[in-house]
Amino acid sequence: MMPDVIPGTARIRAAKIIAVAVAIYFVLRIAGFHKLFENDAEGIGALLQIIGTLYSVVYAFAIYVIWGQFTAVESMIQKESGALKDLLLFSQRLKESVREPIVRAVKTYARGVAETEWKSLSAGEDTDKTDKQFSAVISSVTDVKPESDTERILYQRLLEIANQASAHRDERLALSVKRMPQTLVVFVTLTAAMILFLLFFFPFRNLALGLVSIAITTMLLFFANFVLMDLDNPFEGTWNVGSEPFAELVTKFR
Repeated sequence: MMPDVIPGTARIRAAKIIAVAVAIYFVLRIAGFHKLFENDAEGIGALLQIIGTLYSVVYAFAIYVIWGQFTAVESMIQKESGALKDLLLFSQRLKESVREPIVRAVKTYARGVAETEWKSLSAGEDTDKTDKQFSAVISSVTDVKPESDTERILYQRLLEIANQASAHRDERLALSVKRMPQTLVVFVTLTAAMILFLLFFFPFRNLALGLVSIAITTMLLFFANFVLMDLDNPFEGTWNVGSEPFAELVTKFR
C-alpha cells in the first residue's frame, strides 16, 4: 500500500536534522573555518564526486534488491490468497457437511494471518499460531472422503490447490524474513554521512549558497536513507504490503 505523503514524524525528524546541519555549517562559517580550505576546493570537489558516485552505485544496488524482495512478497501474498480463494470456490461442489470444515479452516487461517501474522513477521517473531492454522486447512482437505468418480476428480483438484497454497506460503515466509545485511546498512549510512561531512570543508564563496547546499544535501540523504530502511521491512512503515487479500477471504467468500 503506497501512501501519498511522507509521515509527519519523518518530516519532523528531517527538519531537525537539517536544522542541526545548517546550524553547524553556519557556526563554522562565522568562525572562518572555510578559509582554511580555500586552496583545496578542487580536491574536495573531486573527493565529493568519487564518494557520491560510490554512494549512488551502492544505493541503487540496495534499492534494486530490496524492491525486488518487496514486490516478491506482495506477489506471493496474491498467489497464496488466490489459491485459498480457489479452494473455497472449487469446494462449493462438495456436500455442505463436507465443505463446511474446509471453509471454516480457511477463514480461521485467513483471519489469523490478517490479525496476528503481519505483526509477528514485522517483529521477526515466529509464526507458530498461523502455521498450525494452515496445517488445519491442509487437514480439512485431506480428510475429505470422495464417494464417486466426480468427487474423486474434484478431490484431486482440491489437493493440487492446497499444495499450491502451501508452496506459496513457504515462499512468502522465506522472503518475509530477509532483511538488508547490517554491513550494507552501515556502509550506505557511512558513505552518506561522509558526503555531508565533506561539504562542511568545501569553501563556498557565498554563505547563502553554502547554507542552501547543506540543507538540500541533508534533506536528500535523509529521505534516501528513509526510503531504504522503510522498504527493508515490507510489513511496517510507510510503504508496506497489506493483508487485505486474506481479510477478504473472511468477509467476501462463503
